Amino acid sequence: MKPSQARTIRLPGRQPGFSLAELAIVLLIVGFLLGGMLTVFSAQTEQRKWNDTKNRLEAARDAILGYAIAHGRLPCPANSTSAGAEVRQASGTYINDCGAPGHNPATNPHDYYGGIVAGVTYGLLPAVTLGYQPVDAQGFALDAWGNRIGYALASTFPAASPDTTNYSNASALKTSGSSFLPDDLVVCASATGISPGPGTPRCNGAPSVTNQNTVVAIVYSPGKNGPGQVARGEDEAANVNPIGANDAVFVSHTPTPAGAANGEFDDQLLWIPIGTL
Repeated sequence: MKPSQARTIRLPGRQPGFSLAELAIVLLIVGFLLGGMLTVFSAQTEQRKWNDTKNRLEAARDAILGYAIAHGRLPCPANSTSAGAEVRQASGTYINDCGAPGHNPATNPHDYYGGIVAGVTYGLLPAVTLGYQPVDAQGFALDAWGNRIGYALASTFPAASPDTTNYSNASALKTSGSSFLPDDLVVCASATGISPGPGTPRCNGAPSVTNQNTVVAIVYSPGKNGPGQVARGEDEAANVNPIGANDAVFVSHTPTPAGAANGEFDDQLLWIPIGTL
């Protein structure tokens, strides 16, 4: 018999690799790189949307001017119940005024300026009337963030029929270069200290971007944060007019962050001056 021999079991040698600490450092570095890339990508996306919205507002302004050429007047604003069409009185005491039949623009001019009254949002671009795209399922023009584009029109609130003193009437448009001026809409650089009007809006202590005899119509976007933001800054609130206070003063300036004196501001505005008409 052969003497039994103990068999030696060889364990595999220790393989080189990463320790947990090394893996953690690598993951941390990758996380920083991805975070930086996402930040840059997000900034580029927001800039594209800003530029796209600017282009859409310019297209809206051109559509309004084209409508004026074709029809001899500016369109009335739409409201959230009009399916994207202008709301204009075809007959009655306030014929040719903006608003539903019987609506008195002298006492309730939100049909010209916008605002929210009894759950209805006024002062929207009449995209269907203009043939403007893109629109949402209800026919309202949208900015690049999916918010509805606003539209305000100058008015002088006449007391009798027919109304020939606003730009939704062809007679007023024909005489606007001489005897008729809006004396109505105005754009300020801040909402601090403004007098809302209607009829005699003033920037008062705030810097004035336009005077009260210049602006015929305004198209605007509420920006990324949209009109549904619960707590809006003072400057943005002047444009949204959330309580339907018939505010004829709008605000326009460079974007500011949430910590700015009058809060975050990312609205975009374009206006049609009297000289263009």
